[in-house]
Amino acid sequence: MPGAALAHAAHSARRWIAVAAVVVPLAILMVLQLRTLSQLEDASAAAHRSALKGYRRTVLRAVEAFYRRMADDALQLPASLLRADPSTLAAHFASRDGRGVKDFFVIAFDRSTRPQFFAGEGGSSGARGDPAETRAARVAAAPWRVVAQEGTPVVSASTTVDEQDRENRIILRPVIDAEARVRGVAGAVLDSAYFRERLVPDLAEAEKGLVPEPLREHVRVRIAPRPSGQTSRAPSTKAGVPFRFVFTDAMLMVDNTSVTPEQWARWSFLANVALSLLLAGVLLAAVLFSLRSAARATQLSQMKSEFVSNVSHELRTPLASIRVFGELLRLGRVTEPDKVREYGEYIDAESRRLAQLVNNILDFSKIESGQKRYRFTRADLGAIVAETLESLQVRLRQEGFEVDLQVPPTPLPPAWVDPPAIGQVLTNLLDNAVKYSGTARRIGVTLGQQNGFVTVAVSDGGPGIAAEEQERIFEPFYRVGHGPVQDTAGSGLGLAIVKQVVEAHRGRVRVDSRPGAGTTFTVELPTHAG
Repeated sequence: MPGAALAHAAHSARRWIAVAAVVVPLAILMVLQLRTLSQLEDASAAAHRSALKGYRRTVLRAVEAFYRRMADDALQLPASLLRADPSTLAAHFASRDGRGVKDFFVIAFDRSTRPQFFAGEGGSSGARGDPAETRAARVAAAPWRVVAQEGTPVVSASTTVDEQDRENRIILRPVIDAEARVRGVAGAVLDSAYFRERLVPDLAEAEKGLVPEPLREHVRVRIAPRPSGQTSRAPSTKAGVPFRFVFTDAMLMVDNTSVTPEQWARWSFLANVALSLLLAGVLLAAVLFSLRSAARATQLSQMKSEFVSNVSHELRTPLASIRVFGELLRLGRVTEPDKVREYGEYIDAESRRLAQLVNNILDFSKIESGQKRYRFTRADLGAIVAETLESLQVRLRQEGFEVDLQVPPTPLPPAWVDPPAIGQVLTNLLDNAVKYSGTARRIGVTLGQQNGFVTVAVSDGGPGIAAEEQERIFEPFYRVGHGPVQDTAGSGLGLAIVKQVVEAHRGRVRVDSRPGAGTTFTVELPTHAG
């Protein structure tokens, strides 16, 4: 026992060292990972804010490029076209992209101050000559008229914007001749509704790939008025960027409907932390499970070694008795009929004991491999008990045991059992009672019925079993680790076979024991087929 305790202590120490060897590096790794994730959280939030800013700038540039492209394509006219008939000018504008334009117009300074209007995509014939549009066009063209009257050559025909009339915003381009003199202007009256309802939403959707995936579905793009008093070159606000070319009184706003970059980064951080902790827990559980499995394997190996040793002892004892009594009979040293009968009974009892041990080993092997088969039939449990006691009578008498058999006054209903298997169960329970009764020499066997089951209880007056070990005694090869029970030879298979056979019959086996007060095993068997 001291050697076993020392080996157990050494094994426990090795197990805790192995656990520490895994837990300490894992804890260090988790601390480093948490630190990295915290830094990544800040970097992610900054990166997402930067991505949203870039998205706003891209949409803003796309809007500006759309109007500049329209102006370069539709408003770049040769001076000769100013003297062409209206149908030629109409054909020119009709062949251009007029999206976002209510009306195009042309003013030839050497003819008339009244603009000629040509419908864009958002205009109609009824809109031409609208007083508000005419007034806005004249106001926008006035600076170029002054340049034309002065006859000052211009270096390049630059595009200008006039937004004095917010309902009729004008993009204007001068028409110059070969001598770089201004001869007129070509312009476009912008459609504000198209800008707000189609152009900005479409461009924002087209560029949404610039927004990080987690924030993409929560991004909202809208147009808001520029704060009063802010100049066209005012810096961007946290969520808005002012338009710089046209619609300069508005700002492009990009915000989130439900999640901010900081919130997303925090959620991502928490999700990564949770995943890391989960993986660490799984890894630690796997290590502990492996260590537990290794410990159980070691324990099982030790139990099997003890089993081989105990079985060898169990086999030698009946074999030695059979050999001695057989030798005495063979040599004729016993001639009295009573002695011959007594020795024959000893040989029969020891051979039965030997057969029981062999049967336990063979049946346990069949049960473990799933090859054990039962033949169920209706049988009288009292008859099985009586037959089992009869087979053990010689051994019980030799050991000095008395059996107190208690049978109910009314006959028990037949049980649905395999009689030989239940006989083996009773044999194992009685064998245990003989082995572990200590100095007590009385065994109780009680038959009864309850809740649709017939019962048989086997009681002894032995040292009893501690509560913490009462479940484990049904495990294969398990032996109680302390007290007088440990010193009693046994294979450790008897109770394991009892439990498995009874459960195969859809029954139950219970143990009732207290240290110093004996032990009672009760087997419950069904009275009807399942």
